[in-house]
Amino acid sequence: METRESFQPHQTNIGRVERRRAKVRAQLLEAARQVFLERGYQDATKEELLVALAQDTLQVLREQVHAAIEQHANAPLVPLIIRTLLRTAYEQRDLLLLLSAGESHLLAHPHLLAGQKGLAEHFISALRAAAETGLLASYDPVLLAHLLVGMLMRAMNWWVEQDEPGPDAMADHLLFLLGQGLPSSLLTGKGPVPPQAPMAEN
Repeated sequence: METRESFQPHQTNIGRVERRRAKVRAQLLEAARQVFLERGYQDATKEELLVALAQDTLQVLREQVHAAIEQHANAPLVPLIIRTLLRTAYEQRDLLLLLSAGESHLLAHPHLLAGQKGLAEHFISALRAAAETGLLASYDPVLLAHLLVGMLMRAMNWWVEQDEPGPDAMADHLLFLLGQGLPSSLLTGKGPVPPQAPMAEN
């Protein structure tokens, strides 16, 4: 016999989904309100609404990162930005899914590129400081910053198709890769190398 308690996890999941959907609806309505105020109801277009939504979503990400930097001025910058950005993106993943689909992606793409460039600037400052002390050998801090942003973008795109792992575990994986790197045997072919898995068929 199923008890009331047996329904609680399912009900909790439903509650979370409903809260996420309500949040998305609220943000869509706010973006629509802004467009209607600027252009009027008759002249507003779907394209303008999607662009406004992309701008609002990116602004949320920027504000959270900037707030974290101000509140934790003495914390290591790279992990602080990574954890803050991934936590915020995870909360906004339904909107990111909407902006990554079809026509929305084409409209949002220029704004996403601008957001990635701004994010890279934070890493560039930290990496240039490391380069000045000889910690990066001859590697280009600007290129390294953009490669790091690329990894973050892929981490956020992961949530377009699935909810797990959550943002903290995702950050742990990314920071492990940055801090520890891959096993040297995978890069040099020397030492114990695991057997190569067969490539999946399309």
